[in-house]
Amino acid sequence: MRPLILSLLLLLAACGGEKAPVPFSSADWTQQTVDTSVLLQAVSPVSNRVVWVSGHAGTFARTVDGGITWQSGQVAGADTLEFRDVHGVDQDLAYLMSAGPGELSRIFRTDDGGASWTEVFRNTNPAGFFDCMSFWDAERGIAFSDAPDSDFLVMHTGDGGASWSRVDPEALEDAHEAEGAFAASGTCLVTGPGGHVWFGTGASGVDTRVFHSADFGSTWTASTTPIPSNSGSSGIFTLAFLDDAVGLALGGEYTRPDSTLGHTARTEDGGTTWAMAGDTGLGGSVFGATFVPGAPTATAVAVAPTGSAWSRDGGLTWERLDSESYWAVGASLDGGVWAVGPGGRIARLTVEVALP
Repeated sequence: MRPLILSLLLLLAACGGEKAPVPFSSADWTQQTVDTSVLLQAVSPVSNRVVWVSGHAGTFARTVDGGITWQSGQVAGADTLEFRDVHGVDQDLAYLMSAGPGELSRIFRTDDGGASWTEVFRNTNPAGFFDCMSFWDAERGIAFSDAPDSDFLVMHTGDGGASWSRVDPEALEDAHEAEGAFAASGTCLVTGPGGHVWFGTGASGVDTRVFHSADFGSTWTASTTPIPSNSGSSGIFTLAFLDDAVGLALGGEYTRPDSTLGHTARTEDGGTTWAMAGDTGLGGSVFGATFVPGAPTATAVAVAPTGSAWSRDGGLTWERLDSESYWAVGASLDGGVWAVGPGGRIARLTVEVALP
């Protein structure tokens, strides 16, 4: 198998001119080794060499050589926290978010590659439960909680986490009773260039929605999606955007691993309207998804505790990759893709292009 970047170079050399792009022909996961056995629940690839991951028992890990070696650690005093989201800025700067009710929801920052961590946010709303966070850059970030009442709880920072303020609840439509998100993979909320940010909901038993802001979270619109929310354990679990127009919302019913229908919706207008897309074939609920930057065609990868799948046409059709359990997947801007899961599982995706 060729690494992704080599495959892209071969593709460019082979295709030339005005020829139609040739999709990746195959993909496989290459398992990597890290010194932890905890459930890893989030991954943030910064580049093909620098990747951050996080998980339970206050655990994080980092590689600076593409996964040949991993250094793992535990945030001091955080051994009871579940780090369900991580955002890496570079090999030194990263943020961790723990999820849980009340003060169990916290955000930490490191500026020295994980040698030390500083708590920069602690939720003080006893009914709050933070699910996801994301950053546009080193300073501007946003975090999202289940709705503690009829108002959504969204916090943002403009100074690298030194201070946080609540997004005006009046800027968002009211929450349905019990409406919130799923702290499964750190991708129920995603940011994009130019101030774009989206988050997906479920668990209300009413409908699922995607909220979108194009101005760093100051103003918002909300749109319903065809993904069902029949109970507190179903709805949208993950979002992935190719650009500011094309995106995917994926989820399902995580208590029904035999169910594979109604998992995927697609938008072509930045989240204003959504339509059902292809069936991933993954049972239960899709926990994480990502587009692959630089792929020759719109390539997306989805993961679940029941396996992984990929699409080479923007989510319209899917093919199974394997049946290993993964909880999160992420891609760097230069095309590196990693997934993480139970027992300290870390895997890197390798792809090939069929040459003419």
